[in-house]
Amino acid sequence: MSAMHVTDVAMISDFRLPGGTSQSVSEEITAQHSAGISTALVHVNGPLVGRVRGFHPAVAAHVRSGRATLVVDGDVHASVVTVRHPAVLEQGAAQLPRITADHVVIIANAGPTDIDGRAVYDVARTDQVARDHFGVDPVWAPIGPLVREAIADDVPAGRLAPADWVNIIDVDAWSAERPVPPSTRPVVGRHSRPSPQKWPADAQTLRAVYPTDGSWEVRVLGGARPVADLLGTVPSSWTVHEFGDVPPAEFLAGLDFFVYYHDPRWVEAFGRTIVEAMASGALAVLPPHFRVLFGDGAVYAEPHEVRAVVDRLHHDRDAYGAQVDRARSIVRDRFSHGTHVARLSALLTPREPEPGLRPSGGPAAAPDDGPRLLMVSSNGAGMGHLTRLLSYARQVEDGTTVSFLSMSQAVPVAGRMGHDYEYLPSAKALGMPPGRWREMFVGRVTETLRRRRPDVVVFDGTWPYPGVEEIREQEPSPRWVWSRRGMWRRGLNVEQVRKAAWFDAVLEPGDLAAARDRGATVDAPSHKVRPVTLLDREDLDDRARARAELGLPADGPLALVSLGAGNINDTGSQIGAAAAALRTLGVGMCVTVPEIAGAGAAVGADVHLVRDYPLSRRYRAFDLAIAASGYNSFHELLRFGTPTLFVPNRATSLDDQEGRAEHAAAQGWAHQVADMTDPGARDLLADLLDAGPSMATRAAAADPGNGGTDAARFLIDVAGGGGR
Repeated sequence: MSAMHVTDVAMISDFRLPGGTSQSVSEEITAQHSAGISTALVHVNGPLVGRVRGFHPAVAAHVRSGRATLVVDGDVHASVVTVRHPAVLEQGAAQLPRITADHVVIIANAGPTDIDGRAVYDVARTDQVARDHFGVDPVWAPIGPLVREAIADDVPAGRLAPADWVNIIDVDAWSAERPVPPSTRPVVGRHSRPSPQKWPADAQTLRAVYPTDGSWEVRVLGGARPVADLLGTVPSSWTVHEFGDVPPAEFLAGLDFFVYYHDPRWVEAFGRTIVEAMASGALAVLPPHFRVLFGDGAVYAEPHEVRAVVDRLHHDRDAYGAQVDRARSIVRDRFSHGTHVARLSALLTPREPEPGLRPSGGPAAAPDDGPRLLMVSSNGAGMGHLTRLLSYARQVEDGTTVSFLSMSQAVPVAGRMGHDYEYLPSAKALGMPPGRWREMFVGRVTETLRRRRPDVVVFDGTWPYPGVEEIREQEPSPRWVWSRRGMWRRGLNVEQVRKAAWFDAVLEPGDLAAARDRGATVDAPSHKVRPVTLLDREDLDDRARARAELGLPADGPLALVSLGAGNINDTGSQIGAAAAALRTLGVGMCVTVPEIAGAGAAVGADVHLVRDYPLSRRYRAFDLAIAASGYNSFHELLRFGTPTLFVPNRATSLDDQEGRAEHAAAQGWAHQVADMTDPGARDLLADLLDAGPSMATRAAAADPGNGGTDAARFLIDVAGGGGR
């Protein structure tokens, strides 16, 4: 008898399919493998491939490397089954082995009919096939809003995914530096299959968006046969590459603008090449119907407006640069590997917690054994809100059940610590209007409360979402606590403090810089506890183990740099200036992966990339740190004795990082500088190498201890009816 294949994700598709479908499968495999999510591939010979051909090369490479396992016989059990292209399942289900699953997602890559109105698949029939074969009701997940519109009326009630299953890319792999100054003529290009529907349907539109007079440098990757059919020839002023002639990333790196217009009868389900272009740094100019998918990530114009739009932005480099930056930010937020891992993690069965990260109070208990807490975190700029809730959860007493509902894409770390968790995408992550997202927020949280029956809901964030009052009316039983840190910027967010009326209690984690707090929360009623960190000093690795775990050199001084994105070779940037200063001092530089991503620069032998959570358990690996002064990093670095140069992030909307950094410097706990490009920054780092340990000792003496235990005790008290 063949063995049972047990996997996190089973991906069902026809892996011979060319183009975007198999490329999307490949990207998802990469994201899953990087996140430690196991993948099995179940191949079906579907109706969309009309000739004998092998697997798509990218998919085949994953099988050869072991990143995915190809199922050739035996039954399969998966936490999540994904089906790519409904027609593959509808007409090829008889080829499948026996598959059981906790969740099934049918990813609709396109609508049910083609450009000529011919049926490609039938929603009702495909849905029935899925229920018959897998034994669960599938969720339908369109890859974009146009496909959503095409299938919405046919998908059974309640089974259309609230968010589109957008295609993803490796954002950093596509990022490219742009030449300065720009070319004298706009360099405009496109990348697509040479199918007629991928090009404008008439010569007038074609010439409007891709000039043939030589005024622009027009480049094409993927062939231009439809152009020759329309115009009789391919314009001599164009540069045309067939597929495979030039790597797409190299091609896109040479463009100023990515202009993509197609046959108006064609429903472009997503537009992977558009996302790749935006990540690369080419400014996208698109038909207006793409706005619902890409939002502010592109500029939209009718065909007759394209020339004026491109010429204007080519000459206005400030506007051009701002648009490129917006696009890159949107791609990272909505179309990255992290997006995919988060949406999968919301469905996957949590694994056993990692050693050393289990809740301090003991193993999780059955729901009826004690108090039940639901931790809800907002989607902040980093992981501060989620980490604070994890610190409370780690300190609760035995018999308490803690689960998480988070808008942070990092919520799978809760599973690593032994907690059930669910991901609720934020409005920003979904590109969804606030009013529509509020309806989803209310519905999702209400459903979660009915299912988990918590005694207390703990919300950590500085901006409680509209809809909380409505949720409380529908589900009045749980008590609600607002976990609200202080140190708000003076005069900001005053109106948010009044939202304390939505809650039964306010819990305020203390701040070592509280004496400098001038924000709106200073005089607001709350239950204050000592400063909160996820770990305590005794949880940290010793120096040798910490360096070994991070793959760092055993000897020599090392600095942790946590300042945000930037180019390490650009001394005009914060991170570049830090690198230059450390090199003159003979100190190696360690940068977390998300922070160096997108820099577009190679790292040298003295620059090490580190990825870990919680990274604070490895802090003894470092001789000093250069860091922003957000709540978590500020208290972790001071509490754990790391000599630090604080560089406050002045771009935060509310957090008074300058006040924190100035207070630490005034107390002699750390140094601070407004900007790493300040010539005095190097001298401060040199001083830390000598005086840093004594400064760290002063900081430790002023630390009253971890308030996580106090907070956990307070929440249990609230669960029992106290805590007001």
